[in-house]
Order: sequence, then structure tokens, then C-alpha cells
Amino acid sequence: MRSKTIIFLFMGFSALLQLPSCNNSNNKQLNQFDAKDTLAELDTLLTQLNSLESEDCNNLDEIVTLNEKIRGIVEGIKSPKEFNELLSVFNGDKHKIGFLVSEDELLGVFSWQTKMDCLGHSIKNIALYISGDKLVASSLYGKPMIYEQIALEKLDSNKTIYLLSTKATKQNTTVTKGYTIINGVLMQSEVRLSKRGNNRYAISAIEKETDSITSH
Repeated sequence: MRSKTIIFLFMGFSALLQLPSCNNSNNKQLNQFDAKDTLAELDTLLTQLNSLESEDCNNLDEIVTLNEKIRGIVEGIKSPKEFNELLSVFNGDKHKIGFLVSEDELLGVFSWQTKMDCLGHSIKNIALYISGDKLVASSLYGKPMIYEQIALEKLDSNKTIYLLSTKATKQNTTVTKGYTIINGVLMQSEVRLSKRGNNRYAISAIEKETDSITSH
């Protein structure tokens, strides 16, 4: 009888040892990044946001909450692998959020209409860029814009200028802002004045360093 009791106790102890392993496995599956689900969630939040009346600061609390959720999802993309997975499934014609990627696939910029005009924040930009083996999320200082293109200007083997451009609404001009990555930090950079067709490329003002959030 005593030997049976010992066997039962041993079996119970073995089962308890296996429980954390099962929980860890389940948590890992729950936390696994899925690019398609991420974009679908962003689409859902933007649909909710776009359905709200924002004139005279109506629905402001809900609008701010939705924008924070969108920002949290974008900044929750944690690694170059997840970033690349997102690139492989993103469709500009299908998905609601703006997402531009540089030719070298090291910099991506998310943009969306926030509907927070009464707070002076009608557009939000968040950049994600690869620095070494890390993915970094960064705000873009200066007036936010819905960018239409990211071009590259290679100055040398160690320095690339990323030219973010959009069409100005009042004049037949293209507004361009330059950014470069120095020591893992995304910073604004001067853009040389040039002419391409009828468009003049303006020199961007340099306000300050961007706010960078490194994802581990």
C-alpha cells in the first residue's frame, strides 16, 4: 500500500512539473506575431475611427483611445523578422493604414488621419527602422504628413539619406523631408534643393532628434 502511495505522489509531482511548460507553450502561441492579424486589427481600429464624428471635438475620448491602440500596435512590432513579415503581406490598395517602405527595406513609415484636429494633431507618423539586429520605433518631428514616397540618396557607404516626400496642397510643389540613421538613431537631415520636372524639392528644417524606442 505504501509503494502505491509513493507511485501516485511521484506521478502527481511529475504532472505539476509539466504544467509550467504547457503554460509557457500556450503563452508563446498566444504572443506569436501574425502579420495578417496585425494589419486586420489596424483596419478594424481605423474603420471604427473613421466612423466617428470629430467636429467640435465630438467623441474625443474614444478617438484618443483608438489612436493610442493604433500607436501601440505599430510600436508593438518588435523585431526585423516581424517587420519583414509585415512587408510581405501589406497591400496598399487593401489596407487602410498608410505604410511606405524604403527601397533598401530598412525604413518604414506608418501614417494615418487621427481625427484629433481640435487638438492640433490631424495626422500621425511613426517610423520603424532596422538598426543592427534591432527594430526601432521612432516619432517623426516636424509637421506630420501623409507621405507618398521614400527615396534614397546614398552619400557614402556609411550614410544614406531617406527622402520622405508628399505633394503640397496649395502649390504645384513637392515637400520633402530628409532623415538619416546615425549611431542607431533616426535624425533629420538637410535636403539639397533640386529640380525634377515641375517640382521643386524644398530643404527641410531640422527641428531636433527624433524620439526613438528600441524594441528588444
